[in-house]
Amino acid sequence: MVTAARLDFQGFGGVPIVGDAFGSPDDPAVLLIPSTGQSRAFWHGSARALADAGRYAICVDLRGHGDSGHASDGRYDLDAYVGDLKAVLAALPSRAVVVAAGLGALVAIAAIGESTAPLISGLVLVDANIWFDSNTSARLHSAFSRLTTVFASADDVLKAIISLHPDEPSLVARERLLAAYERDGSGGFRWRGDPRAVMTADIRGARERLAAAAAQIRNLPVTLIRGSLNSTISAEAVDRLQSMIEGSESAEIEGAGHYAAAEREEAFNAVLLEFLERRAPRQPISYIGGAEPRVLRDALGCFGTGVTVVTSFDGEGEPIGFTANSFSSLSLDPPLIIFSLAKTSGSLESFVAAGRFAVNVLHIGQQPIANRFARRDAPRFDGVDWTTQADKGSPILRGALASFDCTTYAMHEGGDHLIFVGQVNHAWFEPHRDPLLYFRGRYRRLHFA
Repeated sequence: MVTAARLDFQGFGGVPIVGDAFGSPDDPAVLLIPSTGQSRAFWHGSARALADAGRYAICVDLRGHGDSGHASDGRYDLDAYVGDLKAVLAALPSRAVVVAAGLGALVAIAAIGESTAPLISGLVLVDANIWFDSNTSARLHSAFSRLTTVFASADDVLKAIISLHPDEPSLVARERLLAAYERDGSGGFRWRGDPRAVMTADIRGARERLAAAAAQIRNLPVTLIRGSLNSTISAEAVDRLQSMIEGSESAEIEGAGHYAAAEREEAFNAVLLEFLERRAPRQPISYIGGAEPRVLRDALGCFGTGVTVVTSFDGEGEPIGFTANSFSSLSLDPPLIIFSLAKTSGSLESFVAAGRFAVNVLHIGQQPIANRFARRDAPRFDGVDWTTQADKGSPILRGALASFDCTTYAMHEGGDHLIFVGQVNHAWFEPHRDPLLYFRGRYRRLHFA
């Protein structure tokens, strides 16, 4: 049997988040997040199956649950949970698939949908619903609050858990659910967490925020899983949420209620693993000549670059320029640099005729300039501070991280681009700023460990 290794993370506001890891850190990561009142042990069966299938599975306790820390400031709101999730994701060795149930699913929707950067490689939402009516929400909140009392026996604990969803199948996975409790000094069973974590305001009330976040989840493998006998989350609610998440799919686990991952473990794991192998495969995505160009573009996007604005003058003496990351040094003797320009570019002829150009390397504060020079319909130099350093120099953007003023040394055919080689006449650089970076289709910044 695959054994677990304990992991410790620092969550939002310094709250300790505890996890169990199954498998090798060299394998693709899958992060499993439980719901309100549960401990990370709820996911152990799925985690072992994932490890057997070549995944690195990490189960975590929510803040105020299990072995994770209590929030000294009482922060058990949506933003605090989102902060925890982002902190854990940032600490993992690779971009993870997130599998999240109930409250964990709502946290994942907010974190992923509201992020401007890609945080994960796939998303599995289990028993996710953002449209609880007020009566159901009040009933669940009251029932969850009762779970934090001290129970005389394990059977009493299970009766209280059953009361959450009384119309669903009887519980089979007793140990997984009882893992959230411990014996106290009097022999009773006490919930292993901070009662405030289930007694504070119900974040399911953040309907508009969650709906907006769900609608922003794009370009990501997503599936929604529901137990077919789930009495409080209808198939219609899941269909409604699925329709909001672009390209998502859904599946039902027959004969299961709220605890499908534990009660119908084999069926649930089969659905989960099939989805992962189909939409987030372990093997690298491959490009073969003649295949979809987007695949090759995504592969090339794995090479992080700086961001530049290449400038010159057109035949009328007006400044021209465009944003490019196709820039590289080529030679020191003579001093040569290169960039490439698409043959479909409207400024290609001007760059060819000019016989000169400048490359301006942008710093982290110049993303607005990068965006301006990337647009086709904007007067790119309006409001931009620039100068020239000589009569035959090209436009130099003031404040750039570095600038290279060049004469055209050579031009070469390069498929659908023309490659420009420039001989550097002058160069300037600012040693106290950090570069604006571009990686996998988004702007980035340096992170120092």
